[in-house]
Amino acid sequence: MTRPPLPTLLIPAILALTLAGCGTHDEGSDVNQSLTVEEAKAVAQSVETELAAFIPPDIVVSVDQRPSGVLLRCRADGSYQWTGATTVRIAPGKRVDAKALTSEIVAAYDGRNSFVAAVEQTSDGEPRAHIVGPDSAGYLVSEDPDRAGVRIASFSPCFELQEGLSPGGSY
Repeated sequence: MTRPPLPTLLIPAILALTLAGCGTHDEGSDVNQSLTVEEAKAVAQSVETELAAFIPPDIVVSVDQRPSGVLLRCRADGSYQWTGATTVRIAPGKRVDAKALTSEIVAAYDGRNSFVAAVEQTSDGEPRAHIVGPDSAGYLVSEDPDRAGVRIASFSPCFELQEGLSPGGSY
């Protein structure tokens, strides 16, 4: 059996831990009771795409949006968020200005359509845009630690899982 390289294993684990800290909310969280899991996923992926468009296209090699994600509980009553990610790869020899990028994103989202946004620092001291949207949706945008791209993590609006669907698995 061939094992994937260690970075391939660490990236999903790190992303899951990052998302878990942002994806859990208290009982006061808003829940959009009319959303289905597929609609919640579409909302999150749409915002991921909007955020990726902030990166100057002349330095972008690819935009890779994960086709599926997992559900995280956002309330104890059985409400969930779909979690996803998009990675924007930057051309070799090019760099994104992470400080300018995160500042631009925060300026565009803070106060728009019930969004609240702020620049935070990652564990390695780099800037990260943290955006909270309607119904407890959340988005994190930061440069990869290897500086070869930008990662966009998403948490859909909080929704009630339809009867017959399991919170486990991939959506």
